[in-house]
Amino acid sequence: MIYYLIGILCIVALEIVMTLKQYENNININNMHIFSTAVYYVYLIFVIEYFHDRPQMNIINIFLMFVLFAPLTIAGQLIFNRFKQFAQAILLSIAAEIYIMILQKIDTGKINILFLFVPLLGGVAGFIVGKMIRNIFPRIRRFLIIRKRKRSRLSKVNLFELEITCSVFMIMFLMISTIEAFSGNNFDEKLNKTLKYEVTNKKDKYKNIYFADQDKYERYEAYRKANPEMELEDVVWRVDANLDQKFYDDAYIKYSDASTDEPLLINKFNRVRDDFKPKNLVTIEGRYVATEETVDAYKMLTGDLKKEGMKIYVVSSYRDIKYQNRLYNNYLKSDKKEVVDTYSSRPGFSEHHTGRALDVSQVSGNLNVFEGSPEAKWVYENAYKYGFIVRYKENQMDVTGYIFEPWHIVYVGKDISQTMHDENIETLEEYVVKYIDHTPGKE
Repeated sequence: MIYYLIGILCIVALEIVMTLKQYENNININNMHIFSTAVYYVYLIFVIEYFHDRPQMNIINIFLMFVLFAPLTIAGQLIFNRFKQFAQAILLSIAAEIYIMILQKIDTGKINILFLFVPLLGGVAGFIVGKMIRNIFPRIRRFLIIRKRKRSRLSKVNLFELEITCSVFMIMFLMISTIEAFSGNNFDEKLNKTLKYEVTNKKDKYKNIYFADQDKYERYEAYRKANPEMELEDVVWRVDANLDQKFYDDAYIKYSDASTDEPLLINKFNRVRDDFKPKNLVTIEGRYVATEETVDAYKMLTGDLKKEGMKIYVVSSYRDIKYQNRLYNNYLKSDKKEVVDTYSSRPGFSEHHTGRALDVSQVSGNLNVFEGSPEAKWVYENAYKYGFIVRYKENQMDVTGYIFEPWHIVYVGKDISQTMHDENIETLEEYVVKYIDHTPGKE
């Protein structure tokens, strides 16, 4: 909104300039012309600001560039007398197009050739339509045209409208840079640097983040622009965890190494193979099974919990692919797929396949009563001491893809759970990016 308010002030200033030009150049100008030029500049502000916010190349923007640039040259012909010349009619399109291409280069690091031709095509189309309107409805021109009195030969080359148009772009350009500077952005600094330095500047922005990958700079920039309130480090680890992509995107799905001693990250981008089965499964509370390390840690956790006068039970543990497939398909009978995906994993993508995940509750066989209970609070605060983490925490659905599940704990080992607790790392995705995929202290 602030851009448009400043733009209106800019229009007022331009109208004052035009009034002064009347006296300087002996120009007769009517109220309809003043009103039309004001509307014209409001539309110009809208076009520039629209592509300032959306400089990326896509089909919608290409279409809109053609559609939005056409009225500029239509109105230009009708309002400004000198715009009846073809070269002057497309001047506006070229000036705006250069500005948009600068934005595109800064935002994406490259320029698409379509951004060079589409505005020109829109301008040419607008010129043709404007020409037809001038010829078919000549009365329109009588209300809008600027009429100049005869002056000397020197005065005939006065480029009154051209000066005004160029002034608009200069003021708009400086206006956007100034406003963004006061709002805390560094866009004005980028505009004052060469494109070569801009590439270096992007690298400098991430050079102090040891887990930033150079080949992902463009993805970082796109995600940062979509989430301007997010800290830069959060942008980087989220992109490294593929959170800038859609869940279950085949292009980003990887098979996790089942033999790893590190935490086995299973989520909507990492899965196990269909024939996967964890080693050393042992029984836990009768009919359930889990890995030996998980069972040992769970026994210590429940032992200390019992000393506090509380008790929990295992409600679910290891599941194979076939079981998860039946479970998931049963949920689909009552809910849509996008809803089921928020509370149930697709076959191959469940942490229960690892034998390290447990669903627990203070009531045997009933998970729904666990949330908000004293047992849930104790587990939430103390699970890390035994090598467990509460995997799907509240307000982390954009990372995990799942609703809050206080009953779902997963064994990651004491060292890892302690580090996550000390560093206030809420999700396994963040830990893996910062401590498994990269080594702290190394850039």
